[in-house]
Amino acid sequence: MRGVRFFTYDAQVTEEADGDGKPPPVPDDAAPTGDSDIPATRKHEALEPPARPSTIELRSSKVVYTDDGPLARQVRKIDTYLGVIEQIVLVTLMSIVVVVAASHALLDRIAHVQISFKDDVIRGGTFAIALLGGAFATHQARHLAMDLISRRMSPRARLFLKVVLGLFTMFIVVLLVRAGFHAIAIEKTVPQADKLITPVRIAYMIPLGGGLILIHTLLHTLIDLDYIARHKAPPERMRSGH
Repeated sequence: MRGVRFFTYDAQVTEEADGDGKPPPVPDDAAPTGDSDIPATRKHEALEPPARPSTIELRSSKVVYTDDGPLARQVRKIDTYLGVIEQIVLVTLMSIVVVVAASHALLDRIAHVQISFKDDVIRGGTFAIALLGGAFATHQARHLAMDLISRRMSPRARLFLKVVLGLFTMFIVVLLVRAGFHAIAIEKTVPQADKLITPVRIAYMIPLGGGLILIHTLLHTLIDLDYIARHKAPPERMRSGH
């Protein structure tokens, strides 16, 4: 029986030289390696990476202007109050247009009754919504912008560029307001039909909407100039590249 090998443990042992066919005694400190003797590992829950905010969430998140100075803070309050008024007027006008159009469609379909001032309300309301919407977009700084060049510039350089573009925008809006007053003068020379919303009243929306755009642009430019004078860079919303 000499030479018989046993593979019970990690160490390879042979039978003792006494020839009784038994393996040598195992020391007390010898650790078996069987799978059943391995202590169970505590189960860990899979950790998911934190969710990244979407583009819509980033763009809709409120920007906190912690670096506003006294002048910028007061100017921003005026801009905010004006924007709230514009938003209320926009919602009211949109509701009126929708209610009048829907009521006319239902009455004409069911009772064959037409609302005589339907066209005036829809035409005038739509024109007013377009101009006031442009002013509100200027307040929110969400108007269409091509930032393929500005995104490569430093924040301070973008601030100077924003001031230049603001001055150019105000120049164009002044021309728009001037054209609006010219349109009003022309419409006044034309006999006005008996309508709820006359063409003259619709023409008044041009200088009104243009004036609001001019005010918002001027207020934003004053804030940017204040930041330039204090050598600060205002926070910016995420740039979408469109």
